[in-house]
Amino acid sequence: MKPLLLAAVLAAAPSTPPSPAPAPPPAQVKQPSLTVPGGKFLRARSGNTAVAQMFAPGVAELSAAEKRVAWSLTLAAHAGEDIAYDQMGWKLVPAKRLLEGAWLFGRDARSETSGFDAKLAEYLLRFYGHGGNHDSTTGQKFVPGFTFEQLDAAATRALAAGAPYPVKDEAALKAWLQDLKPTLFDAAFEPQLTSKAPPPGQDLLTASSNTAYGPGVTLKDLEGFQEKYPLNSRVVKENGKLVEQVFRAGTPDGKVKPGLYAKELSRVITHLQEAMKSAEPAHKAALGKLVRYFQTGSPRDWDAYNIAWLKVDPKVDANLGFIETYVDPRGHKGQWQGLINYRDAKENQIMELMGRKAQYFEDRLPWPEQYRRKKVAPPVAKAINVITSNPQPPAGINLPNEQHVREKYGSKSVMVTNVMEAASAVTRLPLALEFSRTAEDREQARKYSVTARKWLVAFHEVLGHASGQVDAKLKGQSPSVFLKEYDNTLEEARADLVALWHAFDPALAELSPDHDAIAKQMYRDFLVEGLTNLRRVETGDAFEEDHQRGHHMTVTFLEEKGVVKRVVENGRTYLTVPDYAKMREAVGELLSRLMVIKATGDYEGIRALVQEKGIHFDPKLRDEVARRVKAVDVPTVLLLNSPRVVPVLDAKGDVVDLKEDSTQAFVDQHLERSLLGRLSPAEARAVAPKLVVSPDALREAFRALGPETTSAPPATKGAAPKKSTP
Repeated sequence: MKPLLLAAVLAAAPSTPPSPAPAPPPAQVKQPSLTVPGGKFLRARSGNTAVAQMFAPGVAELSAAEKRVAWSLTLAAHAGEDIAYDQMGWKLVPAKRLLEGAWLFGRDARSETSGFDAKLAEYLLRFYGHGGNHDSTTGQKFVPGFTFEQLDAAATRALAAGAPYPVKDEAALKAWLQDLKPTLFDAAFEPQLTSKAPPPGQDLLTASSNTAYGPGVTLKDLEGFQEKYPLNSRVVKENGKLVEQVFRAGTPDGKVKPGLYAKELSRVITHLQEAMKSAEPAHKAALGKLVRYFQTGSPRDWDAYNIAWLKVDPKVDANLGFIETYVDPRGHKGQWQGLINYRDAKENQIMELMGRKAQYFEDRLPWPEQYRRKKVAPPVAKAINVITSNPQPPAGINLPNEQHVREKYGSKSVMVTNVMEAASAVTRLPLALEFSRTAEDREQARKYSVTARKWLVAFHEVLGHASGQVDAKLKGQSPSVFLKEYDNTLEEARADLVALWHAFDPALAELSPDHDAIAKQMYRDFLVEGLTNLRRVETGDAFEEDHQRGHHMTVTFLEEKGVVKRVVENGRTYLTVPDYAKMREAVGELLSRLMVIKATGDYEGIRALVQEKGIHFDPKLRDEVARRVKAVDVPTVLLLNSPRVVPVLDAKGDVVDLKEDSTQAFVDQHLERSLLGRLSPAEARAVAPKLVVSPDALREAFRALGPETTSAPPATKGAAPKKSTP
């Protein structure tokens, strides 16, 4: 297959020309109908990065009220995106404003010679796709292909053309650019998003460039410090004392004062209240509790919302809030997440089975009986399609994360169908074929790999994260308090192992007569992923990300047990399974060990496992895997383009319908989200339909935002917190 190169990346960018020195817009390249892996899903390609399109045809089948809810929740998700960028880096929000203005208003009339427009398009694609300037998997920083001088010139053109920059003149612009220069251009400045293996002289916090902890806050400082808002706060030093900056909008009566991100959360709340007007009563009540939480920031209000959310199952649903804790090296601080979805009834069979038989599967887990749940609350398990998501959507979700809520009230587990379809077509199936050793294995992969992936994700989410109970000696505290930076690694490995353990259960015959073949494919694909994960870490010999560490720990354990064999043929390495029954026994052994560690809060136990088996790998094997992946032209990084929803308005300006659009390019989509997230419900309704029909509407809508502040560089948080040496 010949890759779609930079022309396709440019097609992923807005077609509007700059002003005042217009240049011909890059042509919108018609998406080809591919016969190679990827098919209709592959939208664009740049180097080792590809964009895949997700589809959501079921939007048309929603009721009018459900469509209004979906639209308002989508705007709520967009309204919180600046929070997510700010959590990823001290100056990423102003950097985002700078780049957006440069692209919309400052493109280069001589770009054919300078190459600036193409390089800016490529960088924007990565910046939006990873939610900042660090790879979302490895956490390693990436820098632009254009120069600082080229960006300076583009920003100068943009300011003259009316870009809504927070400066009033060219002198202030120059100062602003200098302030942002290390963030964008210096690879050695804040090089690692989340550091689990800090360099000498630094700790987990000071070596991480995310903003969960303020400048100068160290692990030692936090010893004995009791956080009242562990999930939704930033811990900083003020006058030498630790202070929590709580994420909250404040209450209308003034009793709870606004906190960090009050402006953004107030916008989120406005859209939630708009959604409540069309939501069914129970869903409306749950959304009301979410509004209350965003106002107060109280953990009690977060629990109250989660309990209410667990009791409703609307067709259109949302995950909104500070949820996953992977970016915080301590595993405490939640990252803003906005994922809007609707139920996919056609793919619901496996989820329904696992929800219905949750107690059956719990009773057959291999760990000690005292850590099995005796009364499993039936989980809400369903297949969904994503409408929009920040950050990039996962293949599956199990929430809430709070152990005390899960044990008493259960959980919701979802398999994200349109994510899995796109990822399987563009990357997973081609990789399964390349890393299958025999012709028979390749044929089995063609038949069963897609289904095996769905089964693994379903088990991982419905039964993996939701399974087990902790020891009474923890006295109601979450295991994460004891397992600290290793908690997420353990939990992801444990959930995968639950899937592998149950894969051969005879109950799955209800789903397919080929259940045994599908289970074997699940095992083989798990090992393929163990090899192909290596290619994501382009330099060094260590994993930092929790999912990758957990996966590598499991594969290493299985190899050391001898139930997985490494075979090299013609210079190509394969991981093989000589005996599936013996591999399953080893899976059960590690799974039991991890559950006991979790249940008892055994920090030293998980630390030893991860340090010995989960972090370091052979870079020569990584280089071999990378060469093979490159040879078969499978992208290393896959970015997912959400299905755009466009409101249809009546004469009064109210939403009466939603239309799905799968033609919007990736960069266009994120520019639109950046705009809509800063508008009121009425403004967003009015402008969204115009963005579809007018190529100039996006630029004019950005110009209408106006400057945000001041003639001086914004007092951004990056001025002081230089967490690494340039």
